[in-house]
Amino acid sequence: MYALVVIKPCFPEQDFPIRHLTLSRRRSAGLPAVFLAWFPLALWSAGEGLRTSQPNSEPMLGSISAEDLSRLLEEHRGKVVLVNFWATWCGPCLHEIPALLRLKDKLAPSSFVLLPISVDEPADSKWLAEALIKTRFPYWFSYLSAEPEDYLMIEEIDPHWPGVLPANYLIGSDGKLAKTLLGGHTETQFEEAVRALIKAPDQAP
Repeated sequence: MYALVVIKPCFPEQDFPIRHLTLSRRRSAGLPAVFLAWFPLALWSAGEGLRTSQPNSEPMLGSISAEDLSRLLEEHRGKVVLVNFWATWCGPCLHEIPALLRLKDKLAPSSFVLLPISVDEPADSKWLAEALIKTRFPYWFSYLSAEPEDYLMIEEIDPHWPGVLPANYLIGSDGKLAKTLLGGHTETQFEEAVRALIKAPDQAP
């Protein structure tokens, strides 16, 4: 006889300290598929408090390759850039989005750029990411990775990436990697790291 267990997610609508992480699909094949499927949906069902930030006039989604990423970072040289690699199936990634949106609202676009990139599998990313953004995060502008594997995109910045998501990388105004933030982080942690770089004197390229 089988018993059906119903799990009702209960997550607060405000941020709380989180240090969780998710292994990428490439490195999490041994984890129960039911957990990987349920956890993001649990966060997805959280309350209206997740709808934050101001309307974005930019396109909702765009495809980007690893080569495109390098060119984009070069275009933003002179600003602090936070590159956020996330995925629709990564619970801690979804939990970070409201914090990152609020951070973007706080900082001047002349000094800070938030650059989210979904590393969902290309065959699924368009409809998965678009559905999630429209349903839960209508102000979240994110690129979609065009690379066939997540590591091909992320290792453009971090050749030693251990397979952990979310993966956040702070690029200084000199265009160099300044700080790596793996796993879930709070708005305060992000803000402290970004503001420290904005205040830091420019380094020679």
